[in-house]
Amino acid sequence: MKGVIRSEVVRAVSGSSVLAVYVVAVLMPAFVLFSDGSRFDLEGLDSGAATAWLLEPLAWCAVSAAFIGAYGVTRECYYASMDRTLTGVGFRRAFSGKLVAGTLVALAVSVCIFVFWTAGVSVLLLRNGLSLSLTADAWRIYGGALLGVVLGALIGGAIGWIARNYYVTAAIVLVLPMVLELALLRTAPELARFSPGLVLAAVSVPGYQDRLLDFAPALGIGIVWAAGLVAVAWFRGSRRGV
Repeated sequence: MKGVIRSEVVRAVSGSSVLAVYVVAVLMPAFVLFSDGSRFDLEGLDSGAATAWLLEPLAWCAVSAAFIGAYGVTRECYYASMDRTLTGVGFRRAFSGKLVAGTLVALAVSVCIFVFWTAGVSVLLLRNGLSLSLTADAWRIYGGALLGVVLGALIGGAIGWIARNYYVTAAIVLVLPMVLELALLRTAPELARFSPGLVLAAVSVPGYQDRLLDFAPALGIGIVWAAGLVAVAWFRGSRRGV
């Protein structure tokens, strides 16, 4: 099993097409940052509050993680090599190996994003006469974002196995959270807060703008989303006999 995971990790970071995955991973928190112009207004905030305010978009790394988690599956479906993989290692090992590898890669990419994002935040704070201050709120954002990344990668991987189509999966894990869920957040927050993307974001920024869930229910529902989709993906794959 370790060999399968190692192979899947290498496969997930190999090839020129993987660069698009990294670009998408960075674009998710950047989209949230730039879509809200008020986030650059730091007037009246101290260094600690301003730091946390600018780190909050990292919560949406969970969406990036879903895309990364799905990539190991959808890439093989796109290049029609999945049947060879399943014949070589079997469904059980391929399924587990891709989920674990996708999660590990998503964590590694997210940590790199955290580092570069924090450096950018530090520069922006300096330009506004403030300094980077990693308070308890800031560390909560980092920690919650990492939990969201793990759950997001599992959700994305499961959706990839269910759909087995690159474009359909990309639409589900990227377009739905960043378009439909955010639109619902403005019009029907009582419904949107239970959607997978916003549930995972709430793990990092609980109660965001009094619209997202608190930490405990967000984490619980996020685990339910992940476990449920993984179970569905396993059941469908097993029934296909591959």
